[in-house]
Amino acid sequence: MSSETTLTILILTVQFGIMVIMLLYSAYTAFTVRKGLVVPLYRSRALWLGILAILWLGTLAILWLGTLGMLGVSTLRSAMDYFVSGRGEVLWVGVVLPTFIVLLIWLDRTNSTLIRLDYLRKDIVGWKKATPLYWAAVALFVALYIIMQGYDQFGIVNSLTLFSYDYATVPFGIALVYALVVLVVGSIRTRNLTFRNHIKWLGLSLAALLFALVLSQPAIYSGILVILFILPGTMFLVFAYFWYRMARSLVPVNKLIHAPA
Repeated sequence: MSSETTLTILILTVQFGIMVIMLLYSAYTAFTVRKGLVVPLYRSRALWLGILAILWLGTLAILWLGTLGMLGVSTLRSAMDYFVSGRGEVLWVGVVLPTFIVLLIWLDRTNSTLIRLDYLRKDIVGWKKATPLYWAAVALFVALYIIMQGYDQFGIVNSLTLFSYDYATVPFGIALVYALVVLVVGSIRTRNLTFRNHIKWLGLSLAALLFALVLSQPAIYSGILVILFILPGTMFLVFAYFWYRMARSLVPVNKLIHAPA
């Protein structure tokens, strides 16, 4: 194993360790502060945030182990073999996919909340009318993701599995980007300062997630030094930090948060 690969593995491991700490503390903060919140809106936000923090821990652990396996860590070869075998489908479909689905559901609820917080219930970037299309993109993503596992886990090669392998993340990216745009516009409009601050960190975390997913594409590394594997890891680390700040934004200052006027 080259010194470059060893350094990359070390950096990835340190990054993952910091992510674990931040996400665990995010979940702890969310579940703890929820007990002191009196407004159902914020109690619900804290609950969803804590659950998603735990789900992200599982997803990032799978991605970390898979990356280290690809980099040739001998002790993780069995883990890598597990991920590329049929048994790994349980993890990819049972942990990673639910994380993305819960995130997309939460974004739908968040954008709907932003509309309800507006006294005139004004639409935000056509969200009310486009919601069915949003869910159609989510459904397409789920279908393609599951089909993709036939290629990844079982070696089933046909036009459908190849198509899903190449384009499964496209509908997810479209749904995520659109939800992010609505989120940004809605946060600018809302007069609820606590919710605006909370949404600011959510938006930043989603932007970091998008960059991390783009940088995680295998094509990015064609002909490039292996140390660039740390780039998506860095963005996931930034994502975890923003998630932590989002949890902190719900912490009451001096007194419990009261309902918005």
